[in-house]
Amino acid sequence: MRLEIESIDIKDIQAGSKTYGKNGVFYINLKELEELILRDPRIKSVEINLVYPGDKVRILNILDVIQPRCKIDKADADFPGFIGKIQTAGSGRTRSLRGVAVLVSNPCTNRKENALLDMAGPIAEMSPYGKMKNVSIAPTIAAGVEERDFENAVKIAGLKTAIYLARGGEGNPVNEVEVYDLDIPNLDRKSNLPRVACYYQLYSPQFDYLAISDPCFYGTDVTHMMPTVIHPNEVLDGGVVGWLSIKALDTYSIQNHGVIKELYRHHGKDLIFAGVVCAVANLEPVARVRSACMAANLVKNVLGADGVILVKITGGMPHIDLAFTGEESEKLGVRTAIFTQPLTPFGTLADTILFNAESLDLIITSSATFERTKIPWKAEKFLGGNAETRVFCPDPINQYAGDPVIDIEEYLLPGVLDCTGNARVIVKEY
Repeated sequence: MRLEIESIDIKDIQAGSKTYGKNGVFYINLKELEELILRDPRIKSVEINLVYPGDKVRILNILDVIQPRCKIDKADADFPGFIGKIQTAGSGRTRSLRGVAVLVSNPCTNRKENALLDMAGPIAEMSPYGKMKNVSIAPTIAAGVEERDFENAVKIAGLKTAIYLARGGEGNPVNEVEVYDLDIPNLDRKSNLPRVACYYQLYSPQFDYLAISDPCFYGTDVTHMMPTVIHPNEVLDGGVVGWLSIKALDTYSIQNHGVIKELYRHHGKDLIFAGVVCAVANLEPVARVRSACMAANLVKNVLGADGVILVKITGGMPHIDLAFTGEESEKLGVRTAIFTQPLTPFGTLADTILFNAESLDLIITSSATFERTKIPWKAEKFLGGNAETRVFCPDPINQYAGDPVIDIEEYLLPGVLDCTGNARVIVKEY
């Protein structure tokens, strides 16, 4: 399977009479984009704004962050199962716009925890999305539409926007072509290089909202998904999308999956990239053991891996699933490296590690999910909400988007953390 991602660097975005790029400036027909979004009867109206680094803007209730991408050589292949018809993602040519993102807000949400992003101040310094030119879309719900059905409409609107923008990049000079070419069935089995696989957790039903699962894999939910071998290109090319921008689970992170891209960089040089096993965290102990055994078997006896890098989503249950899978892999002779995120803001090993297995002796802390931070910055404009929008804090205090200081945990700041390994967070032992 061979995937070529052609990237176009965007230096500026502006409103225009049509959607196209020229000399690094991208012009967007906002009226045309609005009409595209409003074709969904579940959406009553939509507010579209162009926001820039340094703007005194706070974007609230962010549901997803998406990199603008579209397929060049295949019809109806964009985000298959979500937008395009169901087919296997990960091959052909894809156009990608760099330096710009789609920020998707749901101002009608009733969720208690919602992500926010500032375009200036401390949050903008911490998040890569605060340094990009962004298209913010905030749909409002039509009468009679159920909340979870509307959330799905908002996510679809974000994906449609990402495709619409990327298609507008046609004819622009390509700044870089990334080639992801991996023929898993014919990998060199005689090579002396170690074979390394990636175990990638997609989901945990512990985060289901209103007892309804979020579709994230080819348009369907994965609550009861058994461990499955997929090609890494499927992850990079829209087969998997984000289902929650809090906790670093946005689509942009998945499109640029840190561990997968790094394994590609090393493939054929100091390792053989053996492929990806994806799985979910489980609610029941029996299911957890079953999934761990199956995943380890796929890594060892199907992909033939000597080592595996295990990547979890956030949460305590996923932590345990990861540990079980790691232990079962080590029992089969597969060496493991585990990516974790501490689950308390205090940073001690006792507080952050929920497992203690002698065989799991290589653990990488990729982010500190619940790290508390105070943001002394006051916005002048609010998108996806208003100054009176509640901002979640784990303490029993009320705070609002317009407060001069907000007390927040970092998992509510999109782009600050990244479960796939791209986070800028570092850990020092002292």
